[in-house]
Amino acid sequence: MLTIPLGHTLAALRDVLGNVAELSAVLATRRKSVIALDTKQALPMTAPDQVLVSGTLVSGAPLSIHYRGGEARGVGLVWEINGGAGDIRLTGPSGHSQMVQLSLAGARGDESELRPLEIPASYRSGWPANVIPGNVARVYARMAADLRKGTRTAPTFDDAVETHRVIAAVESAAASGRRVSL
Repeated sequence: MLTIPLGHTLAALRDVLGNVAELSAVLATRRKSVIALDTKQALPMTAPDQVLVSGTLVSGAPLSIHYRGGEARGVGLVWEINGGAGDIRLTGPSGHSQMVQLSLAGARGDESELRPLEIPASYRSGWPANVIPGNVARVYARMAADLRKGTRTAPTFDDAVETHRVIAAVESAAASGRRVSL
């Protein structure tokens, strides 16, 4: 859970908001067993099923994450960005942000409620409608364009390394009970 679904979500967070400067964390295992899908046998749970992170981004903005394992009832992902000009809320049926259709809502200025934000059809035109192959195709297209144009719009190996530095900091902060600087 920490390295794959949360890792993908951290990669998206870093892409949108920038790098993490420092954090504290708690990892907890609340479920003591899990049922194997193939054998239906109960097995001991050995991985944390709760991740709580509190920290700051390099920009100085505060960061708060609560990620839990298991199937969600209804909304499984809620990502809010609260800024001076307005608020944005991204939601999805699962915490696997890279594998589910996401919805976007927002409000600006003195608007009192978030309203759905429509993604222009042109952003999805020409891509597979299924979320997973569509996301992979878009990343591959960005990589190909970067190679052709000498730009840097797609995630790189360095981005993956930085995301794993954040994951290692979460593990270190949880183990030590101390705030960790990145």
